[in-house]
Amino acid sequence: MNAVDVKCIVVMGDSVKNGRSVPHAWNIVDIGADPYQLDVTWDIGAMGQSKHHIAYDYFNLTDELMNRDHKAESSLPECKSKKANYYVQRGCSFQMRHRLMAYIDKLLEQNEQMYEFRAEGRLNKVAIEKEVADHIAQSLHEQGRGSVGIKTCSNRKLGIYRIEIS
Repeated sequence: MNAVDVKCIVVMGDSVKNGRSVPHAWNIVDIGADPYQLDVTWDIGAMGQSKHHIAYDYFNLTDELMNRDHKAESSLPECKSKKANYYVQRGCSFQMRHRLMAYIDKLLEQNEQMYEFRAEGRLNKVAIEKEVADHIAQSLHEQGRGSVGIKTCSNRKLGIYRIEIS
């Protein structure tokens, strides 16, 4: 990153996976004037990872999000901006149900197979994954495509949900 003029700090600390704290390292990068937490190692192993899908769960996070399962050993630059977060940049981070459902309906109209979004704040609850999956299934049934498979996976700590149609 430094070689291409992106300021980068290697962060040493611990991450929590499957209830166990283990030594880990990740990065803080500067994008524009703002620092962001970034962990490509955890994105490589994120749920739902396959040859056909790249995960961006840990791509340009705030401290608040990263600290849900990562703990740095030392004091670091404060990462509080959301502007360069992957889901914010793609327009698929939502705090309100009606905006999320409008986004899902748009993807349905485009006949998409992958529905990926981030639910923020009160919208991030277990029921949102089922509600969206049920909405997709109902819409596909109304289109005469009732015999499709729906696979869901989530990273609830970060509010990230993926629903795949097969």
